[in-house]
Amino acid sequence: MNVILIVLDTWRRDHVGCYDNSRIHTPNIDRFAERGAVFENAYLASYPTLPCRRDIATGRYEFPWRGWGGIEPDDVTLGGTVHEAGKVSYFFTDVYHHWTSNPGSGYWRPFSGFDFVRGQERDRYVTDSDIVFENRTLDYPPHNRPEQPHFRNAQYIRKEERDWFSPQLFSRAARWLQHNADQEFFLMIDSFDPHEPWDPPRHYVKLYDDSEDDVMEYPVAPYDWVDGNLTEAELKRVQAIYAGEVTMVDRWVGHFLDQVENMGLMDNTMVILASDHGTHNGDHGRTGKNWVLWNEITRIPMIVWHPEFGHGARPVQFVQPVDYFPTVVEAMGLGVPDGVNLHGQSLIPFLRDEDVPGRDAILYGQFSGTCNITDGEYVLLQGVDESNPPVYAYSSIIANRNQFDWGADVLRSKQMPARHPEKHKTRLYHMPSDPDQENDLADSESDALARMQNLMVEKLRAIDAPPELLVRLGLQKEGLWNRIF
Repeated sequence: MNVILIVLDTWRRDHVGCYDNSRIHTPNIDRFAERGAVFENAYLASYPTLPCRRDIATGRYEFPWRGWGGIEPDDVTLGGTVHEAGKVSYFFTDVYHHWTSNPGSGYWRPFSGFDFVRGQERDRYVTDSDIVFENRTLDYPPHNRPEQPHFRNAQYIRKEERDWFSPQLFSRAARWLQHNADQEFFLMIDSFDPHEPWDPPRHYVKLYDDSEDDVMEYPVAPYDWVDGNLTEAELKRVQAIYAGEVTMVDRWVGHFLDQVENMGLMDNTMVILASDHGTHNGDHGRTGKNWVLWNEITRIPMIVWHPEFGHGARPVQFVQPVDYFPTVVEAMGLGVPDGVNLHGQSLIPFLRDEDVPGRDAILYGQFSGTCNITDGEYVLLQGVDESNPPVYAYSSIIANRNQFDWGADVLRSKQMPARHPEKHKTRLYHMPSDPDQENDLADSESDALARMQNLMVEKLRAIDAPPELLVRLGLQKEGLWNRIF
């Protein structure tokens, strides 16, 4: 069986019709969802973009050990496992983080082949001096300026809609199918859209805001409070251009899925369509991907097609991106490589039988920030201990956000204490009565708080999380495995 995995960056769960938002125009994804299985309790694992890619590549949680960075030299990866089994694995992406600096993230290296669409956000692609472009970066406050390369690249590339980045990406993937469908394959399409900068063709924006008001448009919304940064009209426009970006992506996802259908591949191909995380668009009074990992960021859409079962299903089991590795190897009839300990579990049993028990709770979080857990009733965002003890990054790569140095003999590097620890406070929410997470119960429901903290300790120990992480979270005394409560 073939497997196609499509990841859409920064796609909110509530911006697609199949998750009960009829205001958002996503007819192609909704049609796909009607035939497949829509997972009701899909969450991110490691946040944000590149940590999620390592979750996908390795089937293991990234955030307890390391933050933003490339693949490790000794990682056993999904793309590499398929390739080494003698089958084709191919990687399409326009996520420029994969190639920024030398040698880039490396997530594409183990695949049989790969293709990059250039030009997104900070991608240093076009340098032609004769390109005249609107330098919109100067119109924005210094703390909120989109990257100038994006506008130069866009001016160079775009003549019609198919020249936008996601149309290019899905068109190339559709063409690839024409030449590779005669062999068993794993195809991963990693789309940067609908990540900001948001600048879809104008007709998509008008679906959500058709006013002719002269409003400042922010392709990159402030990663900040709405108050003091955006007027009501500006916030409405931000929401409209994001929704427009989603609808544009839907059209080209549909173009690709039509190709799969027209070639008869739906009969022997599993398709997974999901996000890595969401963003805030006025929720909780904020815009952008802020410090607090509320549901708008952490709950993700995940829709799966399997030719044999799961049609029209709405599985309720907890699922995450770490589950793709075991799912793909099972679907393709491959085994997990010897010595590899996956944190994920295959989605296939949940497609075959919606009543199969799943996890009783799931962990998710951000390296050196909050660690979250939910059991479906409560959600705990465990903050940093008031003493702000440091954690360590475990890696053989010396890295900052956009630069990686391969092969350095570094296994554990001490990290700075958390920035702005006051923003990483502990929060507790009761999901059935407070789905929008507006009523923090951490100070009023001590029994529920203690139960969820104990559950978090149990789950962190089950994956052999570093002891200093539990110290950082205030869940363990330094050097001991005993609870402090």
